[in-house]
Amino acid sequence: MESSVQSWWVLPLTLLPAISGGQHDGTTATTLAAVATSFAYVAVLACLAWAAAALLYWAHPGGPAWGRYWRGRGQGAGLRRVIPGPKGLPVLGSLGLMSGLAHRSLAAEAARRPGAKRLMALSLGPVRAVVASHPDVAKEILDNPAFAARPLNHAAYGLMFHRSIGFAEHGPYWRALRRVASGHLFGPRQVDAFAPYRARVAGDVVAALRGAGAGVVELRGVLRRASLYYIMRFVFGKEYDVSAPQSSSGEVEELLEMVHEGYELLGKENWCDYFPGLAAFDPQGIGARCAELMPRVNRFVHDIIREHRAKATLTASGEAPRDFVDILLSLQDSEGLADADIVAVLWR
Repeated sequence: MESSVQSWWVLPLTLLPAISGGQHDGTTATTLAAVATSFAYVAVLACLAWAAAALLYWAHPGGPAWGRYWRGRGQGAGLRRVIPGPKGLPVLGSLGLMSGLAHRSLAAEAARRPGAKRLMALSLGPVRAVVASHPDVAKEILDNPAFAARPLNHAAYGLMFHRSIGFAEHGPYWRALRRVASGHLFGPRQVDAFAPYRARVAGDVVAALRGAGAGVVELRGVLRRASLYYIMRFVFGKEYDVSAPQSSSGEVEELLEMVHEGYELLGKENWCDYFPGLAAFDPQGIGARCAELMPRVNRFVHDIIREHRAKATLTASGEAPRDFVDILLSLQDSEGLADADIVAVLWR
């Protein structure tokens, strides 16, 4: 339903002939001048109407996106159960809160507003958003199937995450991935089978810290490598020594670089997510970086899949615990998984 602010400017259009000079002498030049003047008035009035509507929406708690939503439903700022939240800026809303440490900025904003700690509304450009800072409210939201689907941003789509369990749309495909993950990736038997390797990785971490002596140790780097090496064994079936020099394996270096860049792109604030019209221009270059990264990822994961297919008879003999690639390949026909699906699941 259009608001009065959106439609009020239509009335002055009937007055444009009089405003632009009344009756014309019929010459082409005069007619063109009158038309140009009329279009100029229309443009000015349209801009004024747009600015007035933007200010009216912005005045609503939660900012312009929520103002447009409630007024579109015929409910203005006088709504009793309105969700509290910052107005932000006209058109942009509270996009400024998403830069830097967004979780801290949002928590501080919620603490400043009465009643906003349980649920706070804010506008991210034209996108409506809510922030739950109370555990009970967060639990209720996460347990509600209405929130089962996860918003798919441009970077996630460019990185093929729309085909992985984390971002796939809630439906048969997502349930198939969840069944595979819960039954095979995180199943008790699979987890127990890799207990010796977890103990070995923990021992390698201790050895790496002991080998550093009395010098300064970058613990984050050691733990990150330990986590990656365990995932490499658990998922891909490849073993590495945490205590060895990081540059000893070019394969690990390549994977670390790809994972780091992928999650940097996924977590980077992308204006195209809030203003889809900008996607064609890719002002931040995120789409181009995703397009450059994915061929490397596909090549890396497809090489591992080919290796596993070549040694399928050995892993089937029970000489070692099957890794996740082996499991996905064995379930490919029964679960209807294409190679592209397997790549997306392993990459995610």
